[in-house]
Amino acid sequence: MTKPAALLRALGLGDATMLVIGCIVGVGIFRTASSIATHLPFPSLILALWALGGVVSLCGGLCYAELAALFPISGGDYIYVRELYGRFWGFLFGWSKLFIERTGTIAILGFVFAEYLYRVVAYPQRSLRLVAASAIFLLTAVNVRGVRWGKNVQNTFAVLKIAALGVLIVVGLLPGAGSHAASSWSAPVLDGALLQSVGVAFVFVLWTFGGWTEAAYVAEEVRHPTHNVPRAMIGGILLTTVLYVLVNWSYLRYVTVEELPQTKLVAATVMQRGLGLWGAVFIAWMVACSAFGALNGYILTGGRILYALGKDHALFAKLGNVHATFQTPARALWANALIAIGLVFTKSFEQIVTYSTAVISLFFIMTVLGVITLRRRRPEAHRPYRAWGYPATPILFCLVMTGFLIDLCLKEPRECAFGFALLAAGVPLYWWSVRSQRRRASRG
Repeated sequence: MTKPAALLRALGLGDATMLVIGCIVGVGIFRTASSIATHLPFPSLILALWALGGVVSLCGGLCYAELAALFPISGGDYIYVRELYGRFWGFLFGWSKLFIERTGTIAILGFVFAEYLYRVVAYPQRSLRLVAASAIFLLTAVNVRGVRWGKNVQNTFAVLKIAALGVLIVVGLLPGAGSHAASSWSAPVLDGALLQSVGVAFVFVLWTFGGWTEAAYVAEEVRHPTHNVPRAMIGGILLTTVLYVLVNWSYLRYVTVEELPQTKLVAATVMQRGLGLWGAVFIAWMVACSAFGALNGYILTGGRILYALGKDHALFAKLGNVHATFQTPARALWANALIAIGLVFTKSFEQIVTYSTAVISLFFIMTVLGVITLRRRRPEAHRPYRAWGYPATPILFCLVMTGFLIDLCLKEPRECAFGFALLAAGVPLYWWSVRSQRRRASRG
């Protein structure tokens, strides 16, 4: 009897770390500074908020690292939700990733890549969506070809991202940098109105830190996953936090906090003021590369979520197969790509990602709370890694994310309600899948 094809353990610690960095550093760090300054016009608080974003992300990462070591198989938080809350909630999480969040993120990154490529390469603007769809198709084909191909693309573009952020930091060290921005760095008095502004600004910080969970999705393809996945997540978050704080310090050396809200492309402005026109062209290339690398990372990991979902549920059973030659979840990867490309051309992807924010935040809270639940439910379980700072780290993360979720629902009630309605649409599909599985079992 032929042995079923299995995923290949081809990723080392460095590969997994580059995956985390590559997925965190997308395009947010190059653009969100203006949105943050709109709500928080104080340089010292802006930098403090970026550091806090790193701390909150690290708290979540420490908890996910414990779960990743406890369940070292591909699928990430789909596996954790399933183990914690049962197959029903696992199915809803997988459903939300497939039709609400992941494919929308892939579509947006494809479009942002095409948008920035258009800034440096002369091609017809009407071809933007075609270029975005082509990028998604190309990178999906690369990742279907083999995990080694996907990791090589990821490592290359992650290094380019780090280099781009490094150049921005170095430009901030140039002798004349401080003369461009004379903003006061004194800390303001915290009152109720300012705290509310901090909360709104923190939404953009957390969004820019998104992606730190990605190494968990490929645990089944990482060598020594119980040790390397936690190290990759924690190391990736720490390095990214340092880079983010220093890059924003560099921004504030060139752009005043009063000017920053109107400076949407702040990275390009800083490079142009520091190095001239060629500096602006350079950073445009780097942002395009950053979007391309993040797109590859989300395609690589997104296929593993559907692969895990397909192995568990009859409705998506075909997505749980591994390609016999390439040893990748090829059907799951192509399913992601087809939905994402459809979103590119229907212009609905930005709305879908907005709707998904509340849903995904809810699952983040449920997953991290699961660390506390499992410590009590399975105290005897072998834990190769135990979350540092427990129970403070999961509690802090859940409190911050709960506040974030409440704030989001109050500010965007219609969008959040629609997101939860889409999540509820997965309920009848779950029962349909269960019935299909029972019928197959009775026939067999």
